[in-house]
Amino acid sequence: MFKQLSQFSKNFTDELAKGLNDDLSEEQEHYDKNSDLPVEIQAKLRKFDKYEQKYPLLLNAYKVEKSKSEKLLILQKILSENTPVSSLDDFDSLTNFFHNTTLKTDMLNDEIKRLSGQNNHYLAELEELRAQIDAKNRSAGHMDKDGAAPNGNIHHEHSEEVLNEVRAKYERLEVDLEALQQDYSAKNEEHAKALATCEELQGKLEGLKGESDAELHEMKESLSKSEARLNEEQKAHQVVTGELEDLRKMYDERSIEFQRLLDMEQKGFITEDATQLEHSVGSPPEISTAVQGTASKSKKKKKKAKSKNCEKPTFQNNTERSTVWTNESRQLKEALERIREYESKFKVIQTQYSALLGEGTSSTDNAVDLDVIRIKIEQLHDENKDLLKQLRDNKQLLTFKSEELDNNKDILKSVGNELVTAKDKIKDLENGENADADHLKAQLEGLRENNSECIKNYELTLNELKQRISLLEEEKLKVVEECKKLRGSVASKQNDVESLSKNLLRIEEVAATLKKDNSSLSDQLRELSLLKRSESALKMSVGQKEKTIVYLEQQIKDYNAKDEQSTRALREAKREIGSLSSKVGQLAKEAEISANNTKDNKQSLEKFIADNATLTERLEVMSEKYETLKDAKSVSYEQVGTIRRQCDELNVKLKEANKRASYLEEELNEVASTLQERTKEVHGMRRLISESQSAERTQVGKLEQSLKSAYDEKERSENDLTLQLAVSKRNIQELREANERLKSKLQDYHSKEKGYESDITRLDSLRAEVQKTKSESTEVAHALEQALSNVKISLSQSEKKLRGLEVANEKLREQNNDLTVKLERISKNYKQVSNQLAASKERTTARGLSRSNSNLSIPDRASLENLSRRGSYTGEPVRETQTEINDKIAYIKNVLLGFLEHKDQRDMLLPVVSTLLQLDSSDEQRLLISIR
Repeated sequence: MFKQLSQFSKNFTDELAKGLNDDLSEEQEHYDKNSDLPVEIQAKLRKFDKYEQKYPLLLNAYKVEKSKSEKLLILQKILSENTPVSSLDDFDSLTNFFHNTTLKTDMLNDEIKRLSGQNNHYLAELEELRAQIDAKNRSAGHMDKDGAAPNGNIHHEHSEEVLNEVRAKYERLEVDLEALQQDYSAKNEEHAKALATCEELQGKLEGLKGESDAELHEMKESLSKSEARLNEEQKAHQVVTGELEDLRKMYDERSIEFQRLLDMEQKGFITEDATQLEHSVGSPPEISTAVQGTASKSKKKKKKAKSKNCEKPTFQNNTERSTVWTNESRQLKEALERIREYESKFKVIQTQYSALLGEGTSSTDNAVDLDVIRIKIEQLHDENKDLLKQLRDNKQLLTFKSEELDNNKDILKSVGNELVTAKDKIKDLENGENADADHLKAQLEGLRENNSECIKNYELTLNELKQRISLLEEEKLKVVEECKKLRGSVASKQNDVESLSKNLLRIEEVAATLKKDNSSLSDQLRELSLLKRSESALKMSVGQKEKTIVYLEQQIKDYNAKDEQSTRALREAKREIGSLSSKVGQLAKEAEISANNTKDNKQSLEKFIADNATLTERLEVMSEKYETLKDAKSVSYEQVGTIRRQCDELNVKLKEANKRASYLEEELNEVASTLQERTKEVHGMRRLISESQSAERTQVGKLEQSLKSAYDEKERSENDLTLQLAVSKRNIQELREANERLKSKLQDYHSKEKGYESDITRLDSLRAEVQKTKSESTEVAHALEQALSNVKISLSQSEKKLRGLEVANEKLREQNNDLTVKLERISKNYKQVSNQLAASKERTTARGLSRSNSNLSIPDRASLENLSRRGSYTGEPVRETQTEINDKIAYIKNVLLGFLEHKDQRDMLLPVVSTLLQLDSSDEQRLLISIR
């Protein structure tokens, strides 16, 4: 390991040294090439070389990305032609397509397996038949060899018939086999084709996914690189512009110095030389002074030799001034050479700047294209995210709505079943109670008749007994003698009296039981009062429910109004966004116009720079001519004046050119300031747009929150309704239990009445015994009368209690009917509220979709008739708007679609569909048969 690490470190150091040597060699080459130029310009030229090296790389990357985008478009076209995919974002449709293809292949494989199994079965049958044919042929051959008698011929004919049948079957089976083999081969070919297409599509899909991922990664990398390069180029551009501005300033300073020197030459030195020469020579004409003042060095030496003896001080002054002039002329020449060098360098830099501008424009175009592509990709990603969010929200809403519908359907079905059972039970109870009441009334009438007959008989017997007692009192005196004989009979009668006293005790016990029954009936009456109170509480709860339903309807109306206001606000915001976008477009156009103006100004600047260069060339020519004139000393003063005029004109032109350059620079600055202002305005507009979008988002969030709160309130109201329904169910169950208790009590009363009847029969038997015994005791008669009166009182009390129970039953029936009517009204109101909520949800979520309009464009007449019948049946007015009809049609449509789509819930939804469409049992059976 240590050796490997040392080798790796050596290789790494060698590579670093090579890289450093290459960099140093490149730098030395550049340094050798640009060694004449200053250090700053050399550094900038190195940067330009780097940019020139990077530019082809950027071009290649752009070309590669362009080719990849073209390949992506070709693949997208192939996918759109061969698959149901319309864009690269439709991954779900591609997965569904491949899922369907796999399902088809599985189906084809199953069919192939089935056909191969059938083929094997048919082949086995064929082999069996062949074996049978061979066996029969062998048996027929043996029969022929044996030459068996006439029975053999019969068997031979029979075997021939069997063989013919077997051959026909064999031929049929062969035909079937061929057809099956053809089908099998065709199915195999289709399966192979389908598998090949599936594999190809899977490969293409994987390739597309990989390429798309790689391209996205490369695009991101290239975007980041291009952004970095653009930033570098912008920085370099700024540096170059700063350097150009510095060079321009230097050039302006040098031109000002040059003009100053020229002015000094033309005005100061020439006049001084001319005056001095006039004084020294004393010649009147001005030409000699000019010529003497503008002589060369050799001629000055000759003049010095000639005029040594004339005037020594003037000659010395002239020599000093000539030396000064020569030094200044040298300095001017050096300055001119430097200006020329700077002008040449300026031209080179200007060409490089124009080339960089072209590269910058191309790179900016590429960057703009990349920015546009990136913006489009971001927009597509945002749209994809929004669509995925909308799909998730819609799925959640659909699941929530389906759950709500299922719960509502279950609740409605349970309520309907309970109502139907309650109605059936009430009808049965009414029928049973009516029959029991009729039977009891008949029994009571019979008992009353028997009672009246018994009382009449008892009164007759009493009268007879009184008459007999009077007769016995009259005959008492006669029968005193016979009393001794009758003592034995009296003792027997005493025994009978004891038995009667026992019977009286029994009757007293029965009276005590009747008193207990009376107390129980009073308790039942108290329970009835409690039931009445619970009924009043139920009425209060029903009223509260109706109030809550009215409050919910008002809230739904308020939410609809708020929804309309929010839609209006959204429309206004969209209009504002459109106006702002149009303003942004206008500003962009104005920015383009200003950019064109800047380009024109740049072109005019270049023209002025070219004019300046020509003027500088003319200046150089004129300076050369001026030097030749100085050397020649043969030019006249007029030519000097013309030269001065030309110099003045050139100076004026230079000043004008400088003024134009300054004016153009001012215009450029103004254009740049206007561009900055426009960019600021554009940024302000973008900020306004972003603020408006954020405000819209906040409004949308508020609306969503309000919708969520509405949904929460709806859920709360539904929970309250479910709780109230549960409470009402409990109350109904309690009423049913009370009804059952009353029924049990009625049965107890019936049993007690039967006991009373048995007691009455016993009393009748006792009365018969009393009639037979003809007792003379009046006490027994009084006791019997008291017992009968007690029985009558108890019977009247029991009749009153029965009447009170009948009245209570009738009240309970009326209350039950009222509760059923109120429950029906509540269920109808709940249906209407749920329909309105569903319609509001559909309006908010599916406004842009045309599916609901297409589905709801042709309403059914039967559904409308059913709705109108239902409205007329419930007694509500039939004046309905088109929106209500559409809501009802949508509700019927949703119910029918749920009935057709969900097989598990058909039993649950069948009564709802039958009530909506008013179907009979035969119609329901037909519908179920047609669906199966």
